[in-house]
Amino acid sequence: LALLLVGVTNSARAGETAADGSTAVPGASEDPSTPPTQPPTGSLSDIRNVVLLLADDLDWAAFNQVPRLAALKQEGTTLTDFVVTDSLCCPSRTSLMRAQFVHNHRVLSNVPKTGGGWERFYGRSLERNCLPTWLNDAGIDTSLIGKYLNGFPTGAPSETYIPPGWDSFVSSTSKNQAYQGYDYTLNENGTLKSYGHATKDFLNDVLTAAAVRTIAQVKTPFFLELATYNPHTPAPVADRHATTHATDTVPRDAAFNAVGTDEVPWLSERPVLRPDQIERFDRLWRKRLRSTESVADSYDAIKAQLKATGHDRDTLVIVTSDNGYHAGTHRLTTGKQTAFHEDAVVPAVFIGPGIAKGAVIDQVTSMVDLGPTIAALQGARVPGFVDGRSLLPLLSGQADAPWRTATLTESLARTAPGDPDYSPLAPPPFHALRSPKWLYVKYRTGDVELYDLVTDPDELHNVIGSTNPGIVAQLAAQLEAMMRCTGESCRVADSMPNGTSILPVPTSSPSASPTPSDDGSATPAPTAPSPS
Repeated sequence: LALLLVGVTNSARAGETAADGSTAVPGASEDPSTPPTQPPTGSLSDIRNVVLLLADDLDWAAFNQVPRLAALKQEGTTLTDFVVTDSLCCPSRTSLMRAQFVHNHRVLSNVPKTGGGWERFYGRSLERNCLPTWLNDAGIDTSLIGKYLNGFPTGAPSETYIPPGWDSFVSSTSKNQAYQGYDYTLNENGTLKSYGHATKDFLNDVLTAAAVRTIAQVKTPFFLELATYNPHTPAPVADRHATTHATDTVPRDAAFNAVGTDEVPWLSERPVLRPDQIERFDRLWRKRLRSTESVADSYDAIKAQLKATGHDRDTLVIVTSDNGYHAGTHRLTTGKQTAFHEDAVVPAVFIGPGIAKGAVIDQVTSMVDLGPTIAALQGARVPGFVDGRSLLPLLSGQADAPWRTATLTESLARTAPGDPDYSPLAPPPFHALRSPKWLYVKYRTGDVELYDLVTDPDELHNVIGSTNPGIVAQLAAQLEAMMRCTGESCRVADSMPNGTSILPVPTSSPSASPTPSDDGSATPAPTAPSPS
């Protein structure tokens, strides 16, 4: 594996070019030199196995500045508007496993103090009914290698505890220490093994080697999640990448250090960034890019092993992230937890049989869609509490398939000291509706933002006061419905009219149990207006 990683790294360095600095969500039509979409090899029915490569805090800007990752958009199909349920690690990862919005699974943060973390997930028995158990029940061999949920395994029966549904489980028991990349302990299928500070102990390399071994030995069909800790702060860097990206900087897009129009109080209070702060952000950004190179290493190693075993012909690889990251946009320092696209819209590329190469899917998609999609591909049944939709109609090229008009991002708890993502400057809790045209945000303080994404893709100008009241009413009604939906009613609420044209204001919305049961199984009857 070490030779493989060094080889692909040297190749990448030879072809490395300066990034264009844009954080805009990519699309095939943006660059006239982009190769045309290529028809898929094979069909979706050929897919027996799924590999999910889940990065940590990887945003589109950093993804596009690492040439090997940017090149993946030509290997597969890119979801250009893939929205996380919460731009925070544990709530987002819980949404991946449960296919539920945060207000339904109720893992609100990374730590128990603020209603989140592994202990909350475990205490609510969510592990007993989630993606790995659905797949395992269908006869799929399941493997988790890497980051599980924040705080694991505190509160578990033992440090060697393996959650239900996983046939193979390799994850850190060192909590926040794992983010350093060295000096950690892994639970390797029930056996604890400690690692030091030698080059060979670099965490992402150890995890990638475990993933490669799994692919070499696993029986099919299989599901493998390789969940890296990169490039999460402090952004650990493998020695071989220490001198890369020497001249790269934080992209200076239109939102960088910009003052917007009619900003809400939490944002308007932020001062313009000083030159010394910007210089510090650039240094951090270079480290983040070097750390992100290890995500590209993981993909290259996985792809090589799939090819060596012949599984490149029957395996779907999904490359995505639990949430994004901002540094300097909107005068914000560094972090996440906002509704802005830097944090909430993350890279997502699907590569494998039946997947068109170089294609894009522009419809609004969500983290809650991954579970139903993977289950559908691998013949597993999903429970009624699932909020998401299978992506198979879109991935199979059905451009006219019925689809949602918007999706939901929530931030329902502030971070606290001791949380690896603690930020005293994070916005107040909020609910946000994102559609192809609008970003509508309602804060717990009562403040409201509205951005027209067609005319203002950088999300700088709050037009809540100048937009047609009928449109605002539609957005407010849909957000309210999304905030209260569960299961099937979410797939009604997400299809409501939302201001793409001036339509009658909805008079009803999906009903929902205000307090879902612990297993989230409440599925109220949909009563929302049909899509217009």
